[in-house]
Amino acid sequence: MLKVMLVDDEPIEREGLKLMLSRNRNNFEVVAEAQNGIEAVDFALQHKPDLIFMDIKMPVCDGLEAIKKIAPELPETKYIMVSAFDTFEYAREAMKFGVKSYLLKPSKLAEVLEAYDQLVTEIEAEKQTLQERKQVSHRLERASSFIEKDFIVSLMMDHLHDVNQAEWDEWIDIEGKQGFMVVFSFESDSLQPKREEKSKWYQTLQQVLLSQSPHCIIGPLTGFQVPVLVLSTETDHERSEDFVRMIIHQVQHHLEQCRLFAGVGSIVSDVGQFTDSYKEAIYALELVHNHSNASYMVYDERTREKQQVLVPFEVEKELVEAVKQGDTQKGLHVFDTYFQSIHQATEFQLRHTHKAIEDFFVVLTRAIKDLGFDQDMQVSLGRIETAMQLKEAAKSRLLFMMDRIKEWRASGIQSLLLQAKEYIDKNYGQSISLEEVADHIGISSYYLSKLFKDRFELSFIEYLTDIRMKKAKAFLMDGSIPLKEIALNIGYKDPNYFSRVFKKEFDVSPREYRNKNQE
Repeated sequence: MLKVMLVDDEPIEREGLKLMLSRNRNNFEVVAEAQNGIEAVDFALQHKPDLIFMDIKMPVCDGLEAIKKIAPELPETKYIMVSAFDTFEYAREAMKFGVKSYLLKPSKLAEVLEAYDQLVTEIEAEKQTLQERKQVSHRLERASSFIEKDFIVSLMMDHLHDVNQAEWDEWIDIEGKQGFMVVFSFESDSLQPKREEKSKWYQTLQQVLLSQSPHCIIGPLTGFQVPVLVLSTETDHERSEDFVRMIIHQVQHHLEQCRLFAGVGSIVSDVGQFTDSYKEAIYALELVHNHSNASYMVYDERTREKQQVLVPFEVEKELVEAVKQGDTQKGLHVFDTYFQSIHQATEFQLRHTHKAIEDFFVVLTRAIKDLGFDQDMQVSLGRIETAMQLKEAAKSRLLFMMDRIKEWRASGIQSLLLQAKEYIDKNYGQSISLEEVADHIGISSYYLSKLFKDRFELSFIEYLTDIRMKKAKAFLMDGSIPLKEIALNIGYKDPNYFSRVFKKEFDVSPREYRNKNQE
């Protein structure tokens, strides 16, 4: 329903306009009537009308003066000027504020309806455009949020370079910026808090982070942990410490039923070092859990020395890779070394070792989900009273996970690759993308890219190009098909680009190849 306001110092004129509209149109409501410019400004700001019929000549404050005050506050509002005088200067002045319709008193019904209908069409079109923009903006915000989470997960798993940096840069402005990783960890009196409660934790942390720094890339809540990349212009660790302390304080103010802890990594200036900062943050967080009075810890020279002696992150990475491959023998062997290191790092305190092992399984769960493996792997370690029980329970859990992954790899990967190859073979002549093929077979684009590299030692685009070039060579053997048509047939809209790709692959142009094979 359109909101209309009538402004005229003569009540009979306002009543006449209202009757003309109400008897012939039913898509509006008169939200206010004003008898001078001052009232018009007050009522307009109060009711925010879509359309104002504005008399020019009024006492105290005329129509143009009123529009000058309303327009900056309500830029979307439209106006139909009404006057008993055909004054060009008034009309010209009104045009500066976007006024397009001008009625002379006494106005004829047809003229009023024509002016009204014209602006209604314009208003509805603008509202539709605005709604579409809001929808697009909302979708982009959601897409951006998913991509940021994917970026953080890739960072955690040291897979940032598996995706071209330019693709990240399209969504995440990190090139040339420095920053540090923080891993926040929630702790609750409840051993199994409800999903709604954990969602509230995450949303509160997210709101506090973005209110204090718009330059945060926030990862997903996995288990009880949230990894966050904070982009910063500061190089002083005291600044990062102040930031984390403030975040914890504000979150705790809103969430009284849980506690928040944090580990803070080093400030780094290269994208490739963000993964190192994350590992440092994880280690700092483990130290926090070992100190009953600490709520956060910043990775520094002292923690670095202790880490080098006690916690072999390369061993952890090797263990994660073994599980992802379903390599039972290697996984169990590496775990023995890893468990001993963790137990020593936590000064042989069972509670802290238990927590560190649980944190490792959080990291491991993220890693196997990243593979595209979506089975439920939440296997409880059960009641633990000794370090030996903890080690055996963790081994049993690892063994279960590796067995499931091995079965999945044997039955699933070949099927996925076959589906992907069949789709490419069928659609190579179209403008297909990695994302399109991944959507078709129901896995993430990141995982599909990794499958191609692991199994074919080629990137997706290299594989697609190889298929297209083989088809191109077959087409070129037929001398009757124009080069432009061949390019289109194999998925290249630009024949010149096709020629460049072909020459790069075979060191001869398509024309030279055709001539050589037809001699």
